[in-house]
Amino acid sequence: MDRITRIKNSMDVRQGLNNQAVGLLPLLLLIVLNYFYTYLVSFVIASIVCLISLATFWGLLRGRRYQFMLLPTAITLALYSLFLILRLDPVLYLHSPLLTEWLLVAVLSAAGFMQRIIIRRVRHSRRPALRQASLRTALNEFFFIARITQNAYTLHLFILLFHMILPEADQSLWVERLLHREAPLIIGVGIMVYEQIRLSMMKEGLAGEAWLPVVDLKGHVIGRVAQSVSLSRRAGHYRHPVVRIAVICDGMLYLTTHTADAAGEIDLPLTDYVLFGRTPEQTARELTGYTRLGHTEAKPRLLISYPYDDAHVSRLISLYIVHLRSESALSDCTRGHEGKLWTPRQIDDNLHSGLFSPCFEQEYPYLRQTALEADRYAAAATPSPSLLEAPQTPESAPMHSSPM
Repeated sequence: MDRITRIKNSMDVRQGLNNQAVGLLPLLLLIVLNYFYTYLVSFVIASIVCLISLATFWGLLRGRRYQFMLLPTAITLALYSLFLILRLDPVLYLHSPLLTEWLLVAVLSAAGFMQRIIIRRVRHSRRPALRQASLRTALNEFFFIARITQNAYTLHLFILLFHMILPEADQSLWVERLLHREAPLIIGVGIMVYEQIRLSMMKEGLAGEAWLPVVDLKGHVIGRVAQSVSLSRRAGHYRHPVVRIAVICDGMLYLTTHTADAAGEIDLPLTDYVLFGRTPEQTARELTGYTRLGHTEAKPRLLISYPYDDAHVSRLISLYIVHLRSESALSDCTRGHEGKLWTPRQIDDNLHSGLFSPCFEQEYPYLRQTALEADRYAAAATPSPSLLEAPQTPESAPMHSSPM
């Protein structure tokens, strides 16, 4: 798949990669304004900014950019308003920034407890698969940033508490000012900068990422996932389509050793994942070089499709066969692979010895009864070029005795 197609396929996921830490801005604004205005004026300005942000991201931009951090921010401001209603003026006058920080930690802690419930409801929703992908991506980013924010501010609160219980002689005025005024702002801005750098790196990586379709047992595409993400998941998490091609020449199978995937086990030479937006037929033709070379005999033919599961992978395999009659066609079809031709007897003698891959051992009985047997009969019915009738020479012409 070319670069343009990969970028197009990744756009729905990349739309969910928004800087969720930006949703902290109304609270950081509240903390800053507390040092210049009264806590009431600061609260009103921060609340107006929060409402405008909610109307923007959950109104005008709804469905395109998800800003979930604004929801904990709004809840924090709503809880802050309770202190205004209860007229706890002394607390707000002295500890308004500290109270804001403590309320945010409490709200983020509650959001963390609800993470599994929220993710489960989104997963079982009736949203289209591609739109759900961006939503789940944004949710994952939100919970990631929420944990970082919660841990950072919790640590700050503990350090502040430790400094407050120190003896007065051990307390420092500039340290106290740093912890009360600058530290909350440094933490918030630092989280936003960190997240922006991380997202920029992720988006650059996704632009060149290979995307794999997620299929069911019938081969229907139900989603897609980046190949690097799929390989990092636990076993059997996603089922991907895979093309495997058996190369047959003169009644023998061409096999090679795959050191990358199967720890040195012998297997079919041509095997690969089907990328998103491609078909198994297209992938098979590219693997054999049929689209590049145009050899008629190198055209792959589908033999069988079946699900394959083991302790490491979950696949829907499309097994193709290619019948070759010449060494040049074999060399072109298996270019870049070092292997050799195996007779059915050689394979039978080494089955179940750990020499072949489990996937090949599962496929071989079917291959022998169908493709190899058909190739053997076809070879027996077709005369060898060396046995075809050739022009007779004086040396090769039969001798007839002349009549007496």
